[in-house]
Amino acid sequence: MELSYQDIDSVLYTDTKVMNFGSYLPGGKLLGSNLTVQNITNCEQIIELSVDSSSFRYKIDDLYQVFPAIQKNAKGSATQVKQDKEGDVLPFDIDQLKQSDKSSKLDFIKNSEYIHEAWFVENPVSRELTKRITLKLGPMAQQDFIIVNRSPMQVKKTENMLSIINVGLLTYKEEQFGVKHSFENFLNYQYNNDMKMFLADRKDLANI
Repeated sequence: MELSYQDIDSVLYTDTKVMNFGSYLPGGKLLGSNLTVQNITNCEQIIELSVDSSSFRYKIDDLYQVFPAIQKNAKGSATQVKQDKEGDVLPFDIDQLKQSDKSSKLDFIKNSEYIHEAWFVENPVSRELTKRITLKLGPMAQQDFIIVNRSPMQVKKTENMLSIINVGLLTYKEEQFGVKHSFENFLNYQYNNDMKMFLADRKDLANI
């Protein structure tokens, strides 16, 4: 049977697209902000949250396309974009930031995670800080996560930090866990109950 990808926007809902941590002093201080992810289908879904540590920089135009609320118009004021939640804007002017970053091309902005390794996802069960977490969301269920920023220890001047938390969907449309069969039975039959094998097999799917 040929499996087809799911449109993540028709499966998962996040209560915000842009998380604003405001201003703070360096020195290892931990700041947290809540992110709610909801399964809006009648099937179980396997999701993955991960901190983007592979991208050295982001193209500004790509960020504008994915997160239109951060785009600035010609006058420099925030473009009014109708979204699920108002106020999804950055605490700094991204255009001004990229122009002041002499070590990067004007069309790009650095990924602060690649430089400082300062971003984490708190495990909602163990409360430990991690770079990647995978879990099962039941039908119409939601899960609250805390996205944590640890202020860098060695920063000599004011710095604006930006990174991306990836929300990935590890299930195909036809699988319908919880309706046709349970994920636990599937994992046992297809992967000998080995979650690591399942995650390795779905690695590419998480990045779609």
